[in-house]
Amino acid sequence: MSARWHNALKLALQKEGGMKNVFQLATTDFNNATPHVRCHVLRGHVVHPSLPSLPLLLTTTDIRTPKVAQIKSHPSHRVEAHVWIKATNEQFRISGHAAIYPSPELQENKGIEGVGEVYDAFRSQGWDWEDERQRQFDNVGAHMRASWCRPVPGSPMDSYSDAEKWPVEVAKPGEEGYDAKNYEEARGNFALVLIDPIEVDYIELGVMPNRRTKFVRQESDDERWKEVILVP
Repeated sequence: MSARWHNALKLALQKEGGMKNVFQLATTDFNNATPHVRCHVLRGHVVHPSLPSLPLLLTTTDIRTPKVAQIKSHPSHRVEAHVWIKATNEQFRISGHAAIYPSPELQENKGIEGVGEVYDAFRSQGWDWEDERQRQFDNVGAHMRASWCRPVPGSPMDSYSDAEKWPVEVAKPGEEGYDAKNYEEARGNFALVLIDPIEVDYIELGVMPNRRTKFVRQESDDERWKEVILVP
């Protein structure tokens, strides 16, 4: 059975228009003291057939960004995602462990492989995250792919005009304007980020009185998520 919080999230996303897939992702720095937050795009929900109540949330990143080093520096690779759904006045704060899957060719930037029963279930089926990485890369638009074909994000520039030298679009094979060098460079910097939720704070502000429920992941197969009703 699917998790109740996850069903609520998917339903809310269906009702939301425009930037419905945008959420905030928070990490901490190397000393686990300073928080850092940025917007991300929720690109999918990965659910293993044998574990329908334990979804993985899928987003993507440039392997060179500071967030990757921040996630790696945390002992348990802990992150928190925040989703606000304007259409339904619902808020989801999703805390979990992150896994990073970069290009297998980047030996110096090996990612964090997922640890736990969800990832074990995928491995037992011979699941190849590289196939998923390639699929996600080709699914984004040419303008978005160009963002991974630039200098290291956050590095200094002499002038805003420096950006005029960068590719505006990176076409994939078979598309007009395809450039193998740019395509391979962008794909090499592209990485999957998977969030394995362990706690979810779900707030329903579209009902009166407001409701707030905390979902805490359990080890038991009989009760995957313990629900605790909280003061909104």
